[in-house]
Amino acid sequence: MWTDAFLQQARGVGDPLGDETIRTVFDRGDASALHTFMGQLVANDEMPANLPPEIAAFLAATSTLPPWSDPAKIQMAERLFLEHGLVSMMALVFASLPECYVMKHGVKILALTRQLGEHTNRRVHQTASMVLGVMNAGGLSPTGRGIRQTQKVRLIHATIRYQMLKRAAAAPASAAPMSVTDVVAGQGISWDLNDDGWPINQEDLAYTLLTFSYVIPMAMRRLGVTLTDEEFEAFLHAWNVTGHILGVRADLMAHTVEDATALFDAIKARQAGASAGAAMLTNAMLDLVNEKLLRLPILHPLGPIAMRVLVGDTTAAMLGLNERDTWAVVLMHRLIASIIKAIDAVAIAFGGFFRPFRWLAPWLGQRIIVLLCDITARNGQPQPDVPPGWLTSRTR
Repeated sequence: MWTDAFLQQARGVGDPLGDETIRTVFDRGDASALHTFMGQLVANDEMPANLPPEIAAFLAATSTLPPWSDPAKIQMAERLFLEHGLVSMMALVFASLPECYVMKHGVKILALTRQLGEHTNRRVHQTASMVLGVMNAGGLSPTGRGIRQTQKVRLIHATIRYQMLKRAAAAPASAAPMSVTDVVAGQGISWDLNDDGWPINQEDLAYTLLTFSYVIPMAMRRLGVTLTDEEFEAFLHAWNVTGHILGVRADLMAHTVEDATALFDAIKARQAGASAGAAMLTNAMLDLVNEKLLRLPILHPLGPIAMRVLVGDTTAAMLGLNERDTWAVVLMHRLIASIIKAIDAVAIAFGGFFRPFRWLAPWLGQRIIVLLCDITARNGQPQPDVPPGWLTSRTR
């Protein structure tokens, strides 16, 4: 089904409902009301009062789960996340986000918005908060944070699309951009609809969804977590439900491990490639890891090695890891990553004895959660819903 022609068609489609909502608000001159709404939503995660009527209608229309959602599968995914969520946090930083960076068209938007202050901190904070909101117990219930977090991301996507297509060329330059909208409008971006497709289009959205629904549990398996296919597909299902709220088309969702592999590989084969943006974002991520998570210089090689183990050498090259250090250091990283993968393969074949990242992954995951809480406190925002014990236990 996911042929080149089908996926190419998906590159010409954004999010009709979200795009029409944002276009109507902006065209009526209510941009200030929209920005106020976004700011309040980011600050307190609650729906503010006095919404533009189009935004209120959008939130009401996108607040319900699709009729095909399965509560039992969602609950299974939540239990899985509660047990192994710290490992999933490491998978998010060292696999899920880097896989986004290799998309040679979509990375232009990510690289552009890096001009925001502390972009990498923001990116980790916003993405980890969304994962926690969706995957915590009850996150996709009417009172859970998952739906609100996803609606917020969908509106941000639509705002970026609107600004890129309607205002980027005409807007005056901004010396000190303070928001994604200001960056897009003030700094401009080289974007060719014929070559790049619609900004944040359906193919890019489907791939991004897979970096959560497929890449995270796949990386968890590589980090020593035993997942049955039933559990893996429950994780896929929970994120497909989230994708529905995010505006991803149903025919761009995969429901089995085999289909997810096929769709992920098909899109990546079409869109992945090395770029200056990929190298810049990867360097920024690893610098953050070294500064905030690993800290001791002797531990710094763990970042690029872990990334190589989880994404593979081909993707590592696209991310610029082969140019980040000297050839001797890169050779050492590749050798150690190969040894770790070989040990893992033997361990799996003979019953799962010692696996190098089995204990390191929860430790790194916990440090990511601590960083998330620190960023939240520094920004004066409510603390994320961290499951009990995550900040003290390193064994999950």
